[in-house]
Amino acid sequence: MKSIVVHAGLPKTGTSAVQAFFNSNGEALAKAGIFYPAHTVDRNGISAGNAGSLMERSGHLFVASSREVTRTLEEFEASGCHTLLLSSEAFLPELRGIAELLPPQAQFVLYVRDPLAFLESDYNQRVKRIGHLQPFAAEPDAYGGWLGHEHLYNALDSEAVRSRLVLRPYLPELFVGDNLLTDLLDTAEIDTTGLGDLWLQKVNLSYSLHALEIKRALNALPLGPQLQERLDVHLQSCPLGPMTYTLIPPADHERLRKIADDELRSLALRYDIDSLEPMRELLQEKQPKPFHPQELTVDEVDAVVRHIAIVGKRLTRRIDQTLVEHPEIELAYPSLRDSFAAAAADLGEEPTGRKRRRLSRWLSRER
Repeated sequence: MKSIVVHAGLPKTGTSAVQAFFNSNGEALAKAGIFYPAHTVDRNGISAGNAGSLMERSGHLFVASSREVTRTLEEFEASGCHTLLLSSEAFLPELRGIAELLPPQAQFVLYVRDPLAFLESDYNQRVKRIGHLQPFAAEPDAYGGWLGHEHLYNALDSEAVRSRLVLRPYLPELFVGDNLLTDLLDTAEIDTTGLGDLWLQKVNLSYSLHALEIKRALNALPLGPQLQERLDVHLQSCPLGPMTYTLIPPADHERLRKIADDELRSLALRYDIDSLEPMRELLQEKQPKPFHPQELTVDEVDAVVRHIAIVGKRLTRRIDQTLVEHPEIELAYPSLRDSFAAAAADLGEEPTGRKRRRLSRWLSRER
């Protein structure tokens, strides 16, 4: 019987890295009998994965689609492969509907992350991608709520999903093989012979603490999507400040660990799931990363701005210009104004030809 494996997250569990590997190794997968529909990715290697293979757009959301399911199953049949492999976090809210549309042999795979790590990762992503301005809040219901429990519980409440669902811990110490990729392929019972080196390229790289704080402060500016994208790329390369840290103070860490442990235990009892118990036990003993408050000195702020000036001269000039145009905007780090002014001055004038091209593009848009 042919196999169908649907990997649906949960959020913040390395889904983008897995999809980047599958998407760039489609030919090798096909030779191994695995059909993975190709999809587009952005410059950070991020995408909605195979969302369009089982769903269609309804406004800004994806909804399960019998038309897309039928189309994908026909393409799978025509491919001659024995396994259909699909991956998208967008599947998660629609797993009930998707389960009703797929054949009974379809299997769903979800990964569950340490709730505290999820909370911080969710916060970091909001600073990076959606302009969050406030300091970190050490509360379980902050941001998206930990574990993505709303959608997870909805999926588990469906017999059609639960009977075909495998929950795996997203914890390196518990992965089968070297990484998430080998663990997922093993869980899906996919033969990896012929797939070559199974390693995951890092995508959507994490910021250092200093880079995160500068991005949080600059989110107050109306930079627009293009400048924000450039800023994101350059801050991902910033080596300044701690790379291994937690924003959760020690007292809050102890409190939140107890809440998270109770929730994981409750989830296991409620749905008779024991696959997360090894993770729960390890997390009880796991030492937190070093705590660092969200406070930068004037010198630390200036050092990050100097890094931006080295790798992004035009970006530095544009941010300086925006700061000049908006003196009314309050910044988490007011010294950013002086730092960008000094960095832009050191860069000198923008070449006249480049100024003219930029003016020409602006006039074209205005017309």
